Amino acid sequence: MMVTDKEFINTSGDVLKRKLISQYVNLMSGILLVYSLVFYFVIKDSFFATCTFAYSVLMFYTFMIIRKSYNIKVLVHLYITYAPLFAGFVMLDFWKYSAATAMWLLPVPLGAHIFLEKKYVYIYSVYIFLIIVAVTVLNRLFEFDYFSLNNVKVIVISDTFVSLANLAVFLVLLYYNEQIRKSEIEENIFNKMSFFEENYPEQADINFADDNKVTGSVEPTEKDKEEHDVTDKYVTLFQEIKTIVEEEAYFKHVDFTISQLSNILKSNNLYIYKSIKLHGFSNFNHYLNTCRVENVKKLLYENDIRKVTLMYIYTESGFSNQSTFNRVFKQIEGVTPSMFITMMKAERNKNDVNL
Repeated sequence: MMVTDKEFINTSGDVLKRKLISQYVNLMSGILLVYSLVFYFVIKDSFFATCTFAYSVLMFYTFMIIRKSYNIKVLVHLYITYAPLFAGFVMLDFWKYSAATAMWLLPVPLGAHIFLEKKYVYIYSVYIFLIIVAVTVLNRLFEFDYFSLNNVKVIVISDTFVSLANLAVFLVLLYYNEQIRKSEIEENIFNKMSFFEENYPEQADINFADDNKVTGSVEPTEKDKEEHDVTDKYVTLFQEIKTIVEEEAYFKHVDFTISQLSNILKSNNLYIYKSIKLHGFSNFNHYLNTCRVENVKKLLYENDIRKVTLMYIYTESGFSNQSTFNRVFKQIEGVTPSMFITMMKAERNKNDVNL
């Protein structure tokens, strides 16, 4: 089955974000489950233990129901709206003992930065600030005596757990933030490439690493440098691809696939696809067939067509049958194989006369 350009590109950013959401839900559900046990056995508060346990189960099973089909931005907006409210509810009673529970709110701006537009980072930062202010004011106005923490060791245990839990969440978010950022840089490069292919086909092989020259920028920005590094990575990968496909003549294998190539190179299909795309080919099959057609032309020039069969030439080049060969050859060269042979013979006769 042939995978379209759009499907490949979507694999980069969208799938990484969905994977992050899935891992975050699993991690946070586990953390809240353990925290409910801390409430029950260490803090000795069955009410908050029940609330935290119910919240953990609700989060996990709700996600299990919608995990196959959901809108990323809608889900993120919903979560970072109601999750801080639950954290604020817990903070109401802890606030007079320790402010460490406010750490539950700190991953919110980072989450907004990863999934949403820049303006929402500010909006949700203000949102959690208002929740902290509201908890502070409510604690001054009312007494929230759900339980009493007189044991310093219990407070230390609770604060330590909250700190470690949020550190784990931060590390997961930071890791995926870096991966998603790299993916967006790659997509930016390929969007530029698609623009030039559509609007300036004669310049489709432009070196996007030198984009600062096109824009007239004197000093390359950090983003330019990152795009340059990404491009260099794909240029290096393409040299490895050429070694396998062209120099070692894997294009002659009829059933050679991009998955087989990725196994040989210890890379993955997406990177190989992007490297090939960056060098002017629409997909892996286009690159493979171009190599095969070039080999057909080479054999036609090197052999006397009266002494070898066309079947020998196209099968030696990796084509399984003549109908496929005819179709692909015309797509790439713009003429049928028979027309090309006629033109080649005419060129030879002309050269012979000139000699």
